[in-house]
Amino acid sequence: MKNKLQYLFLCFTLILFSACATIQPEPFASGNTGELVSQLEANLATAKSNQVDVLAPGLFNDAQSAFMKAKQGLDKGIKLTDIQEYVAQGSASLKKAEEIAQVSRTILGETNKARDKALKVGADKLGEPYMKVENQYLELNMAIENDNMSYAQKNAAEVQAAFRELEIMAIKNSAIGKARQMMADAKKANVQKTAPTAYEDALQALMDADAYIGQNLYEADTISQKAAHAEFMARRMMSISESGDKFKEMTPEASALYVESLLARLGKTMNAGDLRDKSINAQLSAMTGTVETLGQKNQSIEKDNQAYQDQIAALEQQLIGLKGYSREQEAAKEKLAAERAFNEKFNKVQRLFQSDEAEVYKQGGQMVIRMRGIQFPVGKATLTPENYTLLSKVQQAIGIFGQPTVIIEGHTDSTGSVQTNQELSQKRAEAVKTYLVANNTLPANRIRATGYGPSRPLAPETTPEGRAMNRRIDVLITPSQVQ
Repeated sequence: MKNKLQYLFLCFTLILFSACATIQPEPFASGNTGELVSQLEANLATAKSNQVDVLAPGLFNDAQSAFMKAKQGLDKGIKLTDIQEYVAQGSASLKKAEEIAQVSRTILGETNKARDKALKVGADKLGEPYMKVENQYLELNMAIENDNMSYAQKNAAEVQAAFRELEIMAIKNSAIGKARQMMADAKKANVQKTAPTAYEDALQALMDADAYIGQNLYEADTISQKAAHAEFMARRMMSISESGDKFKEMTPEASALYVESLLARLGKTMNAGDLRDKSINAQLSAMTGTVETLGQKNQSIEKDNQAYQDQIAALEQQLIGLKGYSREQEAAKEKLAAERAFNEKFNKVQRLFQSDEAEVYKQGGQMVIRMRGIQFPVGKATLTPENYTLLSKVQQAIGIFGQPTVIIEGHTDSTGSVQTNQELSQKRAEAVKTYLVANNTLPANRIRATGYGPSRPLAPETTPEGRAMNRRIDVLITPSQVQ
């Protein structure tokens, strides 16, 4: 019943929208004509960031066309009244586009969510498969624009399912695309004949990864592990194939001597002595015993080290209890210990990142991770799979501090309006927060996302390099007082 009433309400709304066949320009406000053209441009940019261009494509194009006429007229110096008329028409079309977009959001709610998820993982990079579904989606919105809601409702589920398939396809393409290509190249080279067992092992690893992704789309860490394993098995397959070709060209004696030389090098490194007069199994057994002995020695050293650490801790406790040991000295010692612990964690975090991935530095009592390597599509806040490796390292960095407080800061360059950049930086910061919370990095109440737009530049905006440096995401980690 509720859905039926909602449907009737939407029908009534669209009837009101279409009651006037011609969009009436809004009354023109007084003010500088150039400023009004600029304001219309800013409003179009904001509407586009809210996806009005796809939710009401026809009306948005009308508004865009009117704006272009106004802008060209301003450049050519035509009558101000004509420019003002174009701006008024554009504003009226944009207003109605936003109204229709709201209706589309209601009718195509689940379809829009499926599309957003597909775009988030880079489905738009799939080319023709994506464009086919995107055109079907635009047809739904154009139907709503033309007061044909029945068509949109009838076909929404089909388009929703198609976006779901694109999402799966994009995630698989990003995660196991390289392994797939390696297997395809191997098949062309007839590796399945020269190394059939290794080929089947690699193919099974790829199939396992493919099947897992299909059932667990958002388990980023496990997907990354399975994809890495599939690539490893593909490389192993190629190595075995190459070794097989090499052994095929050798005599039995040459093969035995080659294996003997490899074992001899390993035995020399382990100080296992000259074992060449033993069988291969005997040599391996001897070297295995040497490794086990070394492992036992290492365990003994670790135990001794722990004992020494315990003795040091006991002595420190005794010092605290000595007569005359002042509170100031104790506080200084605790501060020194805290700083030492922070520095150790800071060093661990620094080692996680390559120079082109992130810059890690201290800022007062905080640690800052400036993510240089994070990439967003132009004008969007979509996290693509290319960012998952870097974000996984950020998760590890946060985990080193236990349960800290984290602030995600979004920053943009000054291209475009301040308002648009402010909203974009906020959405990008929130996208990173959503990823961290979804992957159980920290509870949502321990992570805050803040957008600063272009207000905190690191470099002048006069060069592309400077603007690129100013487009960034900073992660500020504040350790908990109780570790």
